[in-house]
Amino acid sequence: MIRGMYMSAMGMLNDMYKLDLVANNLANVDTAGYKEDVAAFRTYMNGLMYSNANSNPYDKLTPIGNLEGAVVLDEVKSVFTQGPIEYTGNPYDVAIDGEGFFVVDRNGKNLYTRAGNFKRNAEGFLVTNEGDYVLDENGNKIKIPNGAFISEDGIVYDKNNQKVARIATVIFKNPDKLKKIGYNYFEETKESGKAIFEKIGLKVGYIEKSNVNALREMVNMIKALRHFEIAQRSITTSDELLGKLFNSVGTLR
Repeated sequence: MIRGMYMSAMGMLNDMYKLDLVANNLANVDTAGYKEDVAAFRTYMNGLMYSNANSNPYDKLTPIGNLEGAVVLDEVKSVFTQGPIEYTGNPYDVAIDGEGFFVVDRNGKNLYTRAGNFKRNAEGFLVTNEGDYVLDENGNKIKIPNGAFISEDGIVYDKNNQKVARIATVIFKNPDKLKKIGYNYFEETKESGKAIFEKIGLKVGYIEKSNVNALREMVNMIKALRHFEIAQRSITTSDELLGKLFNSVGTLR
């Protein structure tokens, strides 16, 4: 019975993790380039159970399966399915059509994003909505002259159709191993591999929206809440049964 209370409590903790993720996903349903987060759980404190069918203590024990001690949160992963691409008409908005990431500079560190809602800052550089510099294929900041435009292959041309730079786009061998930074930025890890520069088809005047399905997230929220309530009732019931057991033992004595 004590074990049942412990398992129910662990289930409630996992439901709280799920609710936090769902709430964060719903809060970013309109964030450009946002990728849905999902939780991965694993069993913990597994113990192999044995059976001794005979009463003879010298008989060999027979393994009958694992006994799980708990289920805990293992990792939070981002789902890199393509979000809907929406037309904005802004000449500096760029959406990646397929896999890949833009490269941005944040305080001297390269980060990667799917959010292409760019703009021209006061100094004339192409920056993200957060103000971080968008980099070209040579790793340099992109200066946008007056009258410049971006082509479908990511090349920035000035008003005289002279090439200024090409917006860098990269892919990763294992993008699901990228580390999420903030809402829509990612950082490479040893498991993800190094960024590989590759020319990717772009859609100018469009942005990629969040890939969060609001309806599905609401269903997940209801499921987690219901499971939390059931686990809570299980603990209450176990506590009541334990109380009756102790009182009965005391009466028998």
